[in-house]
Amino acid sequence: MIAALLFLSCKDIPRDNLLDPGNPNSYRQSVVLLEAFVNTANSYPYNQMALAALDSIKNQYQDQVVIVEYHRSAPDYQDSLDSPVFENLYQKYVGAFSPSQKGVPDIFINGTGSRVQGASSTQNVFHRLNPLLSDLVVERNYFTLEPGEIKWDGSKLNATCLIARLGDQPAEDLLLKMVPLRQINSASLKRVALDLKKSVSIAQLEAGEISTQKFGDIALDEKPDALVFYLSSD
Repeated sequence: MIAALLFLSCKDIPRDNLLDPGNPNSYRQSVVLLEAFVNTANSYPYNQMALAALDSIKNQYQDQVVIVEYHRSAPDYQDSLDSPVFENLYQKYVGAFSPSQKGVPDIFINGTGSRVQGASSTQNVFHRLNPLLSDLVVERNYFTLEPGEIKWDGSKLNATCLIARLGDQPAEDLLLKMVPLRQINSASLKRVALDLKKSVSIAQLEAGEISTQKFGDIALDEKPDALVFYLSSD
């Protein structure tokens, strides 16, 4: 799982640079995707604790983590920011774990790589996330993602993303996904997913290949403040 809001040009990079796709020894440090399922309509503070912990994580790891916040409703707490597609994703993620306990806050790391559920305090969530992330961010990965041209016409989004295969091996059967985000306020609702939009399938990338992938004519009710692009195997 590679996540990015990364601005990096491959033009005129020296051939021995480890970020250059033309260098067979190229790689970059991992960027970790954190997907938090929360319900901020809940009168108890657990979800706010988890979101505050994610703020601390972002402050510590900066561009090495990308955070997406999905809202889901509960029988007694209807969250106005929820969506059936978020619920479907949550059920899919939960089903990968045994026992498959459900409940928010629930934070998934690189898809279903790891999971931190519940919150007794902000510090508790931070101290459970931190050792998992400290191991992941030092791993090598062999892709670079770069947002390309992005256009908004008032109701539809058109976006492109450049993907480069680093290292000396090809890659197959990739899915490039995009999540539009809104910052509703600066206190807690900073990275709220607007929707889950279509994926782009990539059959193969050769070593050193740079490919431009297009997400075209995506209908949205409002203009996003940011886009998250990430690679997934499913």
